[in-house]
Amino acid sequence: MTSLHTQADRTRELVTRAHHELFNLHNTGALERLFSPAFIEHSALVKDGIDGLFKLLHDHPAIQYDAHRVLVDGDLVALHGRYTGLDAEPLVGFDIYRVADGLIVEHWDGLVPEAPPNASGRTQLDGPTQPRAGQDTDANRALVTAFFKRALIEGDYTAFSDYGNGEGFHQHSPDIADGTTAVIDFLNQLRKDGQELKYSRIHRSVAEGDFVLTHSEGSIGGARHAYFELWRVQDGKVAELWDAIMPVPDDRQAAHAHGIF
Repeated sequence: MTSLHTQADRTRELVTRAHHELFNLHNTGALERLFSPAFIEHSALVKDGIDGLFKLLHDHPAIQYDAHRVLVDGDLVALHGRYTGLDAEPLVGFDIYRVADGLIVEHWDGLVPEAPPNASGRTQLDGPTQPRAGQDTDANRALVTAFFKRALIEGDYTAFSDYGNGEGFHQHSPDIADGTTAVIDFLNQLRKDGQELKYSRIHRSVAEGDFVLTHSEGSIGGARHAYFELWRVQDGKVAELWDAIMPVPDDRQAAHAHGIF
């Protein structure tokens, strides 16, 4: 058990150090030390490989990053935080890195503009930041996956009532207030308006303790979208949600040949 914890700590430290050196210290030497020469980039607008990250830093010399959550799940590390200097307005969302043989080998991301607090006063980043100790990560992942399949892939929104914790459900999406009733009403209204959030599949998940991040693909109003949704489980119920939902181009329109997902 100790060796597993040690490996998770090493993986977490590698990714957080690389991210801090690149996006806060602007130390491009980290690209040679901490990234694989065969690094694969999935972000739609970043050129593939180390050269793509180097150009990103060169083109955005004022970039800064503030991490709010870091989850480690085997060879995957998910960061949830806020960028400034990357666009005219701050961006918030998720980065997922894959690590192999002590180097970062692959990256996906989902970033959206920072928005004001929602109707319940919650922001896109506030709330619990550390996975709770003593949690069954695999059971929480299985719960979220079963809920996700029924509620979002199959489109049965009553699953929010069955799997969620009612009006205690904490919502961080900018457009929705707390409670499962609010999210069901919001999704039904989008469906009525022809702007239904459709989900086709989960591509990957990153789970640690009571947190489960799902990275999935779908469409809104016929336009292809990527969904990053971070769920927190409490007492066997889905209790909290943070998200970043963004339109993505067809894979053939990306700045590389690896696909968005």
